[in-house]
Amino acid sequence: MKTVNVLWDRSHKTDSESDLDEELTSLWVAEETDFCQVVDEEEARKRLKKPLVLADLIDEDEVERKVLLSKPTCFLIVGKPSVGKKTLAKSLAQAWKSILIEPQQLIQENIDANTEIGKQFQECLLRGESIYEELVINLMLDKLRSPEVAHRGYVLCEFPCLSEDYLKIPEQIQLIKSLELKPDFIINIKCPDYDLCERVSGQRQDPLTGKIYQQEQWNPDKGDKDKAKAEPEEEETEEEEEVVEEVEEDEGLDLDAGLIARLVKRPDDLRAIIEKQVALYKDKMLRLLEDYMADHDRQNVIELDGNNKPDELFV
Repeated sequence: MKTVNVLWDRSHKTDSESDLDEELTSLWVAEETDFCQVVDEEEARKRLKKPLVLADLIDEDEVERKVLLSKPTCFLIVGKPSVGKKTLAKSLAQAWKSILIEPQQLIQENIDANTEIGKQFQECLLRGESIYEELVINLMLDKLRSPEVAHRGYVLCEFPCLSEDYLKIPEQIQLIKSLELKPDFIINIKCPDYDLCERVSGQRQDPLTGKIYQQEQWNPDKGDKDKAKAEPEEEETEEEEEVVEEVEEDEGLDLDAGLIARLVKRPDDLRAIIEKQVALYKDKMLRLLEDYMADHDRQNVIELDGNNKPDELFV
């Protein structure tokens, strides 16, 4: 072990007239003084005090990122009937490469794949009966527990549902709370009752493709009149007017006369039906969903304006 001996050397010389024998030389041995010590280099390194770090070494953003990556991101989309939940869910699932879980799509997938449960759905439809709610909910639960969902996450919409033939709405919400993969984000699409009823009652469907067209698409003249009534008195700039006109022209060109002639109005789009559904939603489900969202992390509850177009909602 290497050591360093430090000596303090101090000499006092008398004047030239003094005898050399009177010269005093004093040496202090290092071990006997407080000023110098035999220092062991290894011991000295051990005794070195580490600097006190007062900064927070935890990066909250990094911790949150790791938590989110530890499980797939899952979404729940809620809102009034026909507010646009399914359209947003499809775009979101495609962007996040997640599994879309929506009752009608699951039913159609099983019918197309000719599965056992798909055959049961087909038989119910051929008899003119409604599909049993118990079958649909169990199908959704199986999908939520599947390996692909555990790997990629999910986008869940149209659940909880207003129908209570199998489970009451509080039981449906409790079912969501008990999932192993709980929703990370809740998206609530909000829209005034009048605006929603106006929009839905103006929808038309192409019976050949099943595609839904809004009123401003199949009846541009009616849409222009409604916009003119809703516009404020202040005039828009010429540039904004040109952009609006171009968009409207493009929308009008998408539909030919033959397509417009075969469009039909679905029974569910009748104003009386949608008004009844909205009233039922507010009476039975709205408060329960608000309580559920209040218990969720507020940073992960997103509210969207349902008056915006589906592509604008996704952006």
